Amino acid sequence: MDESLKKNIIFWLIPLLFLSLWYFKEIIIPFLAGVIIGSAVQSLAFYLSYRLKINYYLGVFLIYLFSIFLIVTTFYLAIKVLIEEIPSLLEKIQPYISLVKNLDIKAKWADILSLSDYLPNILRLLSNFFGGFLSLILIFIISLYVSLAKNFPEDIFSFLKFKEEHFKTWRRVRRKISFWFLGQIILMIFIGISVYIFLGLILKVKYSLLISLVAGILEIVPILGPSFTLILASMIVFLENTSYILPTIIFFILLQQLENHLLVPLVMRKALALNPLLIILGILIGAKIGGILGIIIIIPVLGSVIEILQIRRIS
Repeated sequence: MDESLKKNIIFWLIPLLFLSLWYFKEIIIPFLAGVIIGSAVQSLAFYLSYRLKINYYLGVFLIYLFSIFLIVTTFYLAIKVLIEEIPSLLEKIQPYISLVKNLDIKAKWADILSLSDYLPNILRLLSNFFGGFLSLILIFIISLYVSLAKNFPEDIFSFLKFKEEHFKTWRRVRRKISFWFLGQIILMIFIGISVYIFLGLILKVKYSLLISLVAGILEIVPILGPSFTLILASMIVFLENTSYILPTIIFFILLQQLENHLLVPLVMRKALALNPLLIILGILIGAKIGGILGIIIIIPVLGSVIEILQIRRIS
């Protein structure tokens, strides 16, 4: 094929690809999410098989079992927070909401947090957050298929006659994506448990479970996530005991420094290396395109593109 013709095809193919992604996002985004998650599981299963000398399919089973345990535990804690902590917290902040309303300020957040309708708003948020039950089933099925296919994607795309170096690049990128997912899970668990130990067990703050759950989940968002958690924790601690505000701020600053200078270099040394600002931009774009599913796929996609460009530049 003529080189100029090939460049023209690529030039028009890229915007067509993005337009297709936007138009068919309800189908494409869950599919990509399933492929990315399945590829990450596949790579981790290979790693477990090599390191622990266990059967590959046993490794896949253990990974899914651990993932289901984390999802069920998080869901249980979220329901527990919704039932036990949020109603009493809203009771405490209700006087402040009433004060804002009395000042004739357009308090959109006051309406959102009103006791009469906070539950429907939260349920609607959760529904949008998870992107629908059918999408979750589709993602699970696709990820399971990909993870159980040891030779994916070589067998599926063999008819395209890709070179072995292309598959080597894919395997390298896949490995880094899997360690990025694993590293994020480790950091989220560590941050959530650390916050709960300090606020719940040491300071005995009543709403420590809510704060630790938010801190763990928002750990996936660099810079913005920890900052929002610090603000939320300071506001709740202010309602509970004002003398605990300074220790809480110091704790979160020290925890962030520990994470940035020790945990992240240790946990993420084999993972995708992305600039935090690029991650934030990617998360915002992914959330705009496809909600939580867009967030799931955008970081691995950005990381894969950057990794491929680096490999090409080195070679």
